[in-house]
Amino acid sequence: MISRALPPAADADLNDAEINELDDLLQAIPKPLDALDVVMLDGYLCGVLAQPATLIPEQWLAPAFDWNLDEESGGQVLGPDTSGWHGAKHERLVTLVMRRYAALNRDMVEDGWFDPIVMVPTDDDGNELTGRPAIDGALAPWVLGFEHALNHFPGLDDLTDPELPDTLACLWRYLPEQNEDEQAYTKALDLEHPIKNLDAALEDLVGNVVWLTDLGRTERLKVTQIKRTAPKVGRNDPCPCGSGRKFKLCHGRGNDQAAG
Repeated sequence: MISRALPPAADADLNDAEINELDDLLQAIPKPLDALDVVMLDGYLCGVLAQPATLIPEQWLAPAFDWNLDEESGGQVLGPDTSGWHGAKHERLVTLVMRRYAALNRDMVEDGWFDPIVMVPTDDDGNELTGRPAIDGALAPWVLGFEHALNHFPGLDDLTDPELPDTLACLWRYLPEQNEDEQAYTKALDLEHPIKNLDAALEDLVGNVVWLTDLGRTERLKVTQIKRTAPKVGRNDPCPCGSGRKFKLCHGRGNDQAAG
């Protein structure tokens, strides 16, 4: 009997080969579009998931495929008919992105955890870095992607939770370019909560991102109470349509039939 590998489920997370395939597709996106790489994309997707307002893919896919959207690209948006691109590549790219997006969301909701896509940095001789250079080198691209999402969709910054600024600062500490205030905050964080190695940094990053995503999800799930703008019509009251008949014998009949 010949055994054949089954295709991955539509909602399955990406395996290593598919992560590499996704990175290759992102790099193949034609200029002048400047797509995120797969590590930055992973951070970006988490930034989208953390938003307090629901975003549809049509809103957030375009910035994933062009870092300089509406600037150097002149407003061009990647699509199946983009010059130098074609429909099959586009369909595969979007499929892989959506699967990763769904897997991240599922892992954070069900497990309160996720495994970020990061690359362990190496020196010029191919040796893995250690200490703070390894931490910043691995996490900075991911956090840049997260920041990219917040730059395009600033809803999270508008929330008033007292823990929000400190939680975001725990992510920004890994960014290479910081102003004087950010540098001072990073120095204070490093003194108060030192990160000793990459594993500890990843745990810290994931915990903060899950907290931010929970915060955004809570805002999305808040239901605005709809207040009645007109007085309730009793079954024996005259029908508001002006027919002269009682409501229960006119437009109220549908409600009676539905109830039966």
